[in-house]
Amino acid sequence: MRFAVLADAHIGRSIPLAIAEHRRRAFSRSVTKAVDAIIEAGADYIFLCGDLFERRTLRPHLVQFAHDELYRIARETEERHGKKVTILAIRGNHDGRPQSDTLDYIKHPLADYLHVFEEDTKPYTDKNLTAVGLNYYDRIDAAYERLAKPALKEARGLKVLMVHGFVQGYNQVPPYSRSLTLDQIAEAEPVYVFTGHYHKRCPPRRLPNGGWILTPGSLEMYDFAESGEKGFYIVDDEEAPRFTWVPIESMHVMKQARIETERRRSPRWFGERILEEVELFRSELGRSEKPGYLRVRVRGGLKDGFPGDIDLEPVDRMVREGPLLLWVDIDTLGVGMPILAGVSEREQIDVAEFFAPFGEFAEDIQEMHARVREVLEEQASVQTGLLTPSQRIPLIDEWVRRLEARTFREEEQ
Repeated sequence: MRFAVLADAHIGRSIPLAIAEHRRRAFSRSVTKAVDAIIEAGADYIFLCGDLFERRTLRPHLVQFAHDELYRIARETEERHGKKVTILAIRGNHDGRPQSDTLDYIKHPLADYLHVFEEDTKPYTDKNLTAVGLNYYDRIDAAYERLAKPALKEARGLKVLMVHGFVQGYNQVPPYSRSLTLDQIAEAEPVYVFTGHYHKRCPPRRLPNGGWILTPGSLEMYDFAESGEKGFYIVDDEEAPRFTWVPIESMHVMKQARIETERRRSPRWFGERILEEVELFRSELGRSEKPGYLRVRVRGGLKDGFPGDIDLEPVDRMVREGPLLLWVDIDTLGVGMPILAGVSEREQIDVAEFFAPFGEFAEDIQEMHARVREVLEEQASVQTGLLTPSQRIPLIDEWVRRLEARTFREEEQ
């Protein structure tokens, strides 16, 4: 048997808003490239490990695009290889919430090639394998123990687990994030474990029980902080499994540069360093003959003047004049005011660390903080920088739901 394992397609992602259409096209193109390669390989099973879509509400043409690409896998695999394919999909955190997710959009009574796992984690079973799909949950470890582990233990034959969540000891788990462990997974004795949510490619690794775990990462650069190859895995289930990496070249060059200084500098110094970084990036685009976008994060203190005195007009002019340089974002939030200006230097705060005394609730705060920032960046009014009431209400409702799910009380003396 041959498997295709992919995750985190994020169809419809449009952040940063200034280059929204470029981003949407890039994510859709990566899916098309993956589908082309899957058809060429003639896979028997395709495992979609969460975050097929970027968010619950999408433009209709993107939903149709996803539906058509999945159908194309089924149709062309049968035409070219003479066999039927099965596509298995789980819900990621960007796909929505339980009982309300974007995967509902791609279901169809005639799409017998597609199996979407419901929240009860009922396994998919056929003559070749049994697959257990664990959708995204805030507390993935508890959900695994309650839903997936019992289903795996009862399964027979070749057992496959799909998870949208972090795995400690395999992925680099962010602070205060819930995760599974390799030993915890191995107890249920799966043959293969395919995971999403972690955007960086992780090579195949042997589990303590002798099975294998695999994280393909995302299909496209999700944000400026990411690095490394994007793509997916083809797995040939043989006596000694073969894992083949299929790279997908990004449509655009996406890069983040840093300018940091321990000494206090003039606005002119910062402006010159910024221009140097942009010129270097423009040269890189010329060599690759690909368009791209750059974010420059500037950190340091001013010895005189104000952050607004940093001259960015040369950068704006380069963007206007260079067809390959699609967008440049200069982040000067980390530039501190001069000491004589009487303004205390700002300190960059890690949200999860700051709210650590709240215990597990710090995870909710961190996640909601990131979600609010994304919504503001994508949907805020250009004139006011604010959200409309209809845009704010879902966020407020989510905060209330999370607060009500927790119990806060003083410890008994």
